[in-house]
Amino acid sequence: MTGAQPMTLYPGTSRIQLEDPRSFYSNLDFIKGRVVLSLNKDENVSGIFVKLEGESRSALVRPINNNRPRDRSTVAMENHKVLYKVSQVFPSDKDTGPSRRGEAYTLRAGTHEYPFRFKIPFNNGCSNPEEQFGFGNLGLTGMQHLHYRHVKRTLPPSLTGFPDKAEIRYYVKVTVQRPSLFKENRRSAIGFRFLPIEPPRPPPSKNEVFARRPYAFQPGGQRQKSGIFGNKRSPSMSTTPPPRGEVEARLPSPAIVTCNEPIPLRIIVRNLNESPEQLFLMSLQFNLIGSTEIRAIDVARTETITWAMMTLQSLAIPIGSPGDKLRTETILDKKLWDGVPLPNTVAPSFHTCNLSRRYELEVRVVLGYGSPGDIQPQTISLPLRFQIEIYSGVSPPPALLNAMASRPTVPAQPSAQAPRPTYDPVYPPQLTTSTVPEDDAPPSYEDAIADDITPVDGPRREYSGVTDVNAPPMDQKAPLRRGGGPGF
Repeated sequence: MTGAQPMTLYPGTSRIQLEDPRSFYSNLDFIKGRVVLSLNKDENVSGIFVKLEGESRSALVRPINNNRPRDRSTVAMENHKVLYKVSQVFPSDKDTGPSRRGEAYTLRAGTHEYPFRFKIPFNNGCSNPEEQFGFGNLGLTGMQHLHYRHVKRTLPPSLTGFPDKAEIRYYVKVTVQRPSLFKENRRSAIGFRFLPIEPPRPPPSKNEVFARRPYAFQPGGQRQKSGIFGNKRSPSMSTTPPPRGEVEARLPSPAIVTCNEPIPLRIIVRNLNESPEQLFLMSLQFNLIGSTEIRAIDVARTETITWAMMTLQSLAIPIGSPGDKLRTETILDKKLWDGVPLPNTVAPSFHTCNLSRRYELEVRVVLGYGSPGDIQPQTISLPLRFQIEIYSGVSPPPALLNAMASRPTVPAQPSAQAPRPTYDPVYPPQLTTSTVPEDDAPPSYEDAIADDITPVDGPRREYSGVTDVNAPPMDQKAPLRRGGGPGF
């Protein structure tokens, strides 16, 4: 895998070599390789274990309470094992030696190799997390009541960018157990990126969600007049009515955007008066806003990241024609944004026990009016926002979708809808994407029906959601800081 080098947690001579490494792995993929154990002399070993692990960690500083002294309990931590599989590669049934497991085996000096193979499941396998209180490595394991229940959903994507606050990492780890109490076990690990298979997509539909904003220029702009010394502005007020109308942005319903693909957006400009003035598109900007909710015991915090996807300025593109009839609609040319994909650092939307990610898309349209070569200085900026779901772009294999379709359906339980955020009361965005529920939800896929289904076969998009897959996990870094950048 590109840039993936073994991370040695403890001194030792064991290492992991992945076979046919990928830039990222997904559900149903086989991750395989071998453990290479190099010994300078004979050594007693009681067992060699390979683990496939995924961890979702969070750590938050509790608000300062002036009524009690600051102590270790001001930091709350959670570590959820979202993925945990163990395979014993030595001794195996084919190995010779003592008949009872747990006894020592003598391995001769030299190089020993032990193959392993795991199939990555669909669902989060979390059970009971480790609850910690304290600073950095001084945390104490506690048994406080969790304020958030475990969820059973598709495994979350790899996630970093919140130093000492939150991360989701995946590893292959090896432990070489040594029977002597005076010799610590040999351990090493290698990290890998994970991007989940996307949920089943709804059937194609002509339905759309939209966000709409009105615009109305103020009457009385300055006009250019020709003089002896060239063009100049005249202070006289124009009597022609300036343009008035509304701008509407539309996405297919439900509002789904795919990682590393352009946004399937339509922008419509509608005039609400008959004006002899020409309307212009002055600038266009797309911003993707990601909100990551971090939860740890009884503390919750939301970190916001904004990706400036596209900014086009000084456009002066005519929209429609002067004197268009009332309610004439003009669709902006999608070539302006059709070649701009989502950044490859954007993770798909997800929800797991202690971390959640949701997205909004902001389309900012700036309009002006006048005539070619004489555009008025007055402009109007219109922000249009959508709540969207981002899918990974890793399509489920047809055999899986067929197995899902053949299952008996279970009626869904009605759930209370969370209140929507406040928008412009006159022109609110018409949204159908609901917020993520706090309670457990049925998984997108069941592992039971996927045992005999082969991995996804086809091209995969680039994904760089993790800066360093082999960086030490949070609890092995420096003590937690109160600050920390919100990058991703």
